[in-house]
Amino acid sequence: MGMFFSNIHIKKNESFSKDDLLFMMKENLFSKGYKQLNDSEDADVELMIYYPQDSDWISVASDIYYFSNDHDTEAVARPISDKFNTYVIAAACIDSDYAFMHLIGNEGKIDGWINSGKPYDGMKIPRRTKTAPWNDVVSDFDKFKALTKEKYIFAEEMLTNLSEYLGMKPEQCLIEAGNTENIDEKQVSRLFFTLSDGIKNEPPKLKITRFDLTACVPNKNKVVFVNNKGGRSKGVAVMFTGDYIENGEVEIYDTTFESDFGSEKRKAVPIVFEKKKTQDGKTVLWWEDKNFQIPPAVNTSLPVTKQEQLEWEKEFGVRFFVRGNERKFLDIKVFIIPLKNYQNGADCWYVYKRFGTKRKYVENMIERTNEMLSHYPKDEVLKRIELNPHMYSLDPNKYDLD
Repeated sequence: MGMFFSNIHIKKNESFSKDDLLFMMKENLFSKGYKQLNDSEDADVELMIYYPQDSDWISVASDIYYFSNDHDTEAVARPISDKFNTYVIAAACIDSDYAFMHLIGNEGKIDGWINSGKPYDGMKIPRRTKTAPWNDVVSDFDKFKALTKEKYIFAEEMLTNLSEYLGMKPEQCLIEAGNTENIDEKQVSRLFFTLSDGIKNEPPKLKITRFDLTACVPNKNKVVFVNNKGGRSKGVAVMFTGDYIENGEVEIYDTTFESDFGSEKRKAVPIVFEKKKTQDGKTVLWWEDKNFQIPPAVNTSLPVTKQEQLEWEKEFGVRFFVRGNERKFLDIKVFIIPLKNYQNGADCWYVYKRFGTKRKYVENMIERTNEMLSHYPKDEVLKRIELNPHMYSLDPNKYDLD
């Protein structure tokens, strides 16, 4: 996977200080409804300012920045340039395939653009290269211009190669919020903010994140993960249901509860289920952790890329393997349940959920697979997932639950 980042760089001058810049950045976030926090624990976004003494530029990275064209960069860089009467560079890199720098300054009279690589399919190149305005900020324009015409394996290499002529440290070009690798922490200010949306006082409500339409197969792991769409809560349970439990026809084994996807090493805790009887007399497999902290919902007012990142980081759920009577594998149902608001806050996965019945699921998947095989007849993966209606108990006289 390549590099992704959006950042800005403000050329130092005597009209402003680092504290002036910090104040402006904070005021901008406050005006959008953000509140500053003391640490990152409950933060929605981070603002990171890097101000190396041996550089002509101050660099800023934040989760709220996502630059894909010159309209995005103008909106962020122009107000800073105008307020402090200085040059501002807004830069971005998209999966190491495409990178650009947009130079803004001199009350709108300076507008330079350079780029490297090719955008991903469907993304248009935002604008044509315009190198002449960069003559105002580089030490050797001819060498600078020559480097912009080079071909690079990784698009961000152009940015680091140009840094020498900008009077910028190479690592400044690559900074991103939350990542201080190769950066002197003593020269970094990190501020954290949250965006209140009122949902934090609501009860928890869990939702399956990615609905898997493939049936369980022997000795291959299956995962069911959820996000919380409600408020912060404490305590979670996982429950398996189906008549295969009472009859001992299917074994659920090597189960782990996984969370903290945003940390360097996400948590994967082995868990053991116990058999329990429900109020209606059915046998289920049950595990719970009364102390698990369910994170609150991601604020939908955040930038889309930040929402997606936080949704992934806050996922939690169960990973498991199955073996036994394969005819009963479609009967496997997995519930992930908040111990508070358990009746309305739980969500459930079973493979035919979106089809109504097991038979409709199998027929639909056969149709889909045959359609794909007609286009890719030699695809071994498709052949392996091809279903046979005789593989499962689908009818009432064969323990069908529909």
